[in-house]
Amino acid sequence: MILDFFEGKLDGDTWEELCQSCYRIKYQEQHYTEIPAVQEGDAGIEGFTRNGIVNQCYCPERNYSDDDLYKHLRKKMTKDINKLLDKNYKKRLAELGVPLIHEWHFVIPEYRDSRIIQHAESKKNEVLKAKQENPEQYDYLAADFDIIIKTADDFKFEITRTIRESLTDTKLNLAVRSVKATDWEKCESDKVSNIKRKVKAVMNDIDEEDEDFKQIVDTYVVSYIKGLEIMRMLRMSYAAIYEDVYSLEQAYKKQVSLKTGMNTNKSMNSQIFNEILEDFEKKLSESCGYFNPASIIELKIDIISMWLADCSMKFRK
Repeated sequence: MILDFFEGKLDGDTWEELCQSCYRIKYQEQHYTEIPAVQEGDAGIEGFTRNGIVNQCYCPERNYSDDDLYKHLRKKMTKDINKLLDKNYKKRLAELGVPLIHEWHFVIPEYRDSRIIQHAESKKNEVLKAKQENPEQYDYLAADFDIIIKTADDFKFEITRTIRESLTDTKLNLAVRSVKATDWEKCESDKVSNIKRKVKAVMNDIDEEDEDFKQIVDTYVVSYIKGLEIMRMLRMSYAAIYEDVYSLEQAYKKQVSLKTGMNTNKSMNSQIFNEILEDFEKKLSESCGYFNPASIIELKIDIISMWLADCSMKFRK
């Protein structure tokens, strides 16, 4: 899920802020209007478009079980649809300039139980029945009124743009992705051999039985595996951010290849390696400010691991 990389726990205020940004971007041409919940209230909706879409955001308070999550979503949807049908809200909607409502969006991080889809259908039919029985009272609801459930994954482009352009204070946290133990079978033997050879050259031809050597090799093999997975997930969920990281990695990789390849003094291997680590972390921080500090370090180690495994680094023996 696209929210897997979000830093910290997602709360109601953060989710609403993110949703408002997404709707402003997605429905800019339809002149999306946010409704602040102050003074006389928001009329049971967070905002509306000029073509008849209204939305209501909701983020559960904690990580519920599948069944409890469904119950909370169901309760919230029921409450807000009942509010939409309340006779007192007709005047408020008119005062706000809300046009004829065709779609009511229930915007949530995720759902894991199909019963919420069934409930949405049931509530939609309830609204249409009320309109049919009292068309004058519910003239603000269209004959084709529908309830649509929207999740975070429906707004991948908008969330990515919000993060990249710092339209929210939320940062991405790649460090939450961890590999518990080294699974050597997931790493091709030639990649492991390359990592061993490069690390040994940097550590001045250290004995391969040395415990520090083994631990460092283990760290880079794990980071190589993890880095491939992180890049895959970024490509799937945050395509534009993936391109940012990939473009920087490809450009800097050429510099790494030249810098290590032109060194003829093996005693300089360690110094050059540490210079690359320091400089690349700085470049990541400058170019990818939407990652938190832990993620910058994570990315640095993961990408360095890829260079060790793929022979972009050419240390003298």
